Parts: sequence; C-alpha cells; structure tokens
Amino acid sequence: MQYEDRAPEDNLNTPDHHPVREFLKLAVMAAVAVVVLGIILNFAGSRLGALLPFKAELWITERVHKAAIETGQQSPFEQKIVQAELQQYLQSVADKVAVALEVDTSMPVTLHYSSENVINAFATLGGHVYFFKGLLDLLPHENALAMLIAHEYSHVTLRHPAKGLGGGLALAIGTSAVGLGSENQLFSLGSRITSSSFSRSMETEADRSALVAVNAIYGHVGGAAALFELFMQQRQGGSSGQFENFVSTHPLDQQRIAQIDRVARDNRWSVSGQLTPLPDGFQQWLRVQ
Repeated sequence: MQYEDRAPEDNLNTPDHHPVREFLKLAVMAAVAVVVLGIILNFAGSRLGALLPFKAELWITERVHKAAIETGQQSPFEQKIVQAELQQYLQSVADKVAVALEVDTSMPVTLHYSSENVINAFATLGGHVYFFKGLLDLLPHENALAMLIAHEYSHVTLRHPAKGLGGGLALAIGTSAVGLGSENQLFSLGSRITSSSFSRSMETEADRSALVAVNAIYGHVGGAAALFELFMQQRQGGSSGQFENFVSTHPLDQQRIAQIDRVARDNRWSVSGQLTPLPDGFQQWLRVQ
C-alpha cells in the first residue's frame, strides 16, 4: 500500500452561511427568550402575589412604618393631610366610591396628600393611596376627582399592588437564578417590556372598575373622560405611535377615553349629565402645607 500527501479541498473551512447573519439570528433568539422568560416569571409572580392575604399587606406596611419611626425617618405610610376641610372632602368622595365598589371593611384604604406640584396619584401596599397637589389642582370638577379616586381604589380592591410586588420579586429571583441581572441590557429591556404589558392591563382593569363607581354615584359617566383629557394636555411632545403604546406603563390617553364610550355603550350608561363642581375652597385647601 502506498501513501501520499494530498492537497486539502478548496473552501474546506469556509461555512456556507454568513457569520453576521448567524450572530443576528442568535441575538434575536436570545431577546425572544428573555422576553418569554420575563412574561412567564411576571405572570407566575403576579398570580402568587394575588394569593397574598390583604392582612399580610397591612403587616408589611405596619412594619415599614414602625421601622421608619424608630430610626427617626419619615414614614411613607403616615397619613398627612393637614388641611381639615380637604381631608373631610376627599374622604367624603372616597366613601361614596367605597360604597359603589362594595369595598370590604376588611380592606381599609388610607388617603395621603402631598403638596408637591407633581401630576400623579398612585396606590400601594396596604390600601395606601397617594394624591399630589399638582394633579388635584388641575381637576375641573368632582366627577373627574371621583374617577381618579375610584381608579386608585380599584387598584387596591383588584390587588394590583400585591400582584406587582409578586411579579417584581419573581423577575428578580428568577433572572438571578439563571445568571441574568438588571445590569444586563438585554434582560433590562425584556423585563421593562413585560412589566409594562402587565401594568397596562392593570390600568385598563382599574379604569373599567372606576367607571362602575362613577356611574353608580352620579347616574352617568359624564366628566370621567376629563381626567384623561387633562393628561393629554399636560403631555409635552413625544410620539403617540405604536412603540409608545407598547412600552408605556399606561394605555394611551386616547384609548382610555375611547374605552369610556365603549364601556358606557355596552352597559347602556349615559355619557353626559350634570357635572358636580368642586367646593369653592378646594383650590385654597390644596395650598395649605
């Protein structure tokens, strides 16, 4: 038997596919995997968070409150509405909302007010609801105020803070377990997108619930859209395209206004009616520190 050296075949180590194309394909697959992971973790965590008894929320907020007091810090759960008339009025509207939403007495809601000129309001664990002067100062009538309060109350009754907490914890624990972290830009984008999706769903659910309360209180949902029209007027610049709709934590204002008409039509509610003015001293009450 005779052996001889043979020249290698041409293009032996040259792949038949483009490396850049393969890299992009892998990057897309990784991004999809991260987003899917975020959706699964967020969904599972939200479901588990919903199972958390409301008493547990109260326990958590009470411990945070006591810890802040003991260390000489300001507690985020300390009720501070200095102006008595403002406290009484907000509570009177909130009481109507609570009756309309049939809020269980085992689920107390505490109102908080900040004189900061911030256009915001939010609900958090333990039934604590916060309103800022910047937003209340712009409200045109009580109907819009009732819509705002009912929206935040609905977050509490629908257990959205607990669901949000569960989803956030599941994302943090799950991604840490598989070696991803918040410093990972790909994961950070995926988690923001998936979290936004759940938040938009909660906002839409809270809007629907709030409309039930407004209709029960006033006999119509007229004036409810004024809250979202106010938000539209305050937004400065920015695009209202599909990408904003996808990553925003709240549905677009136009969509929320359209939903009012749709829900009212489905339930045969009137979208117009007499609007209840705010008390004469309302604006002045907001300015008391």
